[in-house]
This record gives sequence, structure tokens and C-alpha cells, in this order.
Amino acid sequence: MAMNRPKMFAIWMGIALGGSGTIAVAFADAWTGPWGRFLTVVHLMPVLLATIFVQGPILKQPVLAPLGLNLKLGRWWLIAWLSPVLLLALGVLFAWLIFGVDPVLDAQSYVDHKRALLSGEALESFDAQLRESPPPSPIWFWLVVQGLPAGVTLNMLVALAGEIGFRGFLFREVRGGFWRRALLIGLAEAAFLALPAAFGHFFPEHPLRGAASIAAWALVASPVLVYLRVRADSTVAVAIFRGTVLALGVAAAEIAWTAEDWQRPFFGVAGVAAMLVALGACALHDRFVAKTRLIFAPAPGAEGQGAAKKKKQPAPSKAPDDETPDEAADASEEPAAASAARDA
Repeated sequence: MAMNRPKMFAIWMGIALGGSGTIAVAFADAWTGPWGRFLTVVHLMPVLLATIFVQGPILKQPVLAPLGLNLKLGRWWLIAWLSPVLLLALGVLFAWLIFGVDPVLDAQSYVDHKRALLSGEALESFDAQLRESPPPSPIWFWLVVQGLPAGVTLNMLVALAGEIGFRGFLFREVRGGFWRRALLIGLAEAAFLALPAAFGHFFPEHPLRGAASIAAWALVASPVLVYLRVRADSTVAVAIFRGTVLALGVAAAEIAWTAEDWQRPFFGVAGVAAMLVALGACALHDRFVAKTRLIFAPAPGAEGQGAAKKKKQPAPSKAPDDETPDEAADASEEPAAASAARDA
């Protein structure tokens, strides 16, 4: 059977989104229970399997370089690891500005909120534990510090299973400029995330509002993550960002304690607002700092009009950090689908 691009994408979508959707529906009642975290990992597996299957047996292409599994460290890796802390701070700020949520920043407020949820023997046990081991202060700092190591270890590996598909395979195979890739990848990830959220994952109190919020987050976050993917020249850096976001989810819930689940960072409305600020920061970097533009790259027509002039001048050398999305995917080798079928 001849393989063309529509067939390739249909196979990937069928396995990745179809498989993950089946898992989400099959375990609809388990997302809010103790198995929720385990299901998060299982839910990612169809994306990983779809990518390996299409990239390997179907396209017969290598896996590491084409999918961005580059381990060359750089400053963008550090940005990927620490920027979720800034997003958490922005999310808490927006939760306060938009919804009037008072953040829990000191140990006494933290203890008061915990005690309000307990009664009887549970409260006595909690008070006894407090006397033996009082919470550190400032509590927000220690909540963040405790979460950061997981972002570059276990959580990063979990997130990488999905990023190999979204910012690896789809980033390479979706044709077009920065915004087209970001939009299409964001739509695919929104569909991937929204269904578990509709069954209470991340949003046990307001699942439908949560599903809408996390879908909006995926669309807003997609250009930020594509930007990080290109500047870092690595899918692993994006996985570090996603893993750290997941690791700081506990800190977000504790600090924005009084907010409803669909309001608080990272995936609630306040988190979406924080990602909009991150997108603005990427735009400023692209416009005023980066040597080669991605977000403000000239339109294809404008590039064509200047092609004759460019041919007369030697092309400047570029570091991987400054590649455009098309160059990052296509510069070193023929597109995977094109090598599998000339009619793609």
C-alpha cells in the first residue's frame, strides 16, 4: 500500500488519539481516584506507540534525531526547567486579580487551611504531627523546591512520552510556518487533554469547565512549546518544561487553596492567562533578541520576492538555537513522509 501524508496522519491520529481516548472512556470513573496518576502515564502510551510505529515500520526512519531527542545542553534547558516557577507565580497573581483568591504564602495560613478540613481523631493526629514537625517557612518556597527535582527526573520521562509525539513527530511532519504548526499541534493536544479532564482529571469539582480550560491552555501553550522546541533544538527540553509543570501542580493547589479547580494554575483560567504572558515574552525575545525570527518570520510570499537578492549574497551561518521551524525539521534530511511516498 502506497503511503502518503493523509494516510500517515490518519494512522498516527487513530493510534494516538483513538487509543488515548479509548483509555480515557474505559476508565472514566477512575480519573478522580487513587489510580488517576497511574492512568496519566497509561494515557500517554498510545501517543508514544503511534510515533514509534509510524516512524519505524511505516516510514522506516530513524527515531532520535528526527524526533528531536537531542541531549545537547544549553541555556534553553535551564529556561525550560525554571520558567514554570514564574508561570506559577503569574498564575497565583491572576487568580488573585481575576477571582479574588488570597494565596497561601505563610506557614500559619497553610496550617489553618489544613486544620479546617479535619475533625476528630484526624485533627488530633494532625496537631500532634505539627508539634513534632512544624511546616517550614516560607511555605511557598519549600513547596516549589520540593517539586523542582521531579521536573528533570521522573516527570520529565513521563512527559517525554507525549512530547515525542507532539513536539517530535507532529512538529516534523506538519508542513507550514511557525503559527500553522503551533495551531495544528495545539488542536491535537487539546483533544488529547480535554477528554480525561471531562472525566475529572485535574478538575474533579468542575470537569466540564476544566475540560474547556485545559483545551484553551493547550492552544495557548502550543506556540510557546514550539518556540522552546526550536530554540532548544530538543524535544527533551520541552519534556522538562512539561514535567516541571506537573511537579509543581501540588504547589499550585496548595498556594491557590481557596480557588476552584478550574480557576487555579496551571491548567485553569489563571494558568491560561499566565501562558499568554509567556507567549508575549517569547514574542519579545523573537522580535528584539533572537538572530533569526520564528514568530515574526516573514510571510512565504515575502520570502519569494526577495529570493533573487538572497542568491547574490552568501547565507549567514546559523546556530541550531536560531533555526526556523521549517529548517529545524527539513534542513538536514528529506521529510520522512516524502521519502516514503513521492506523491505525499
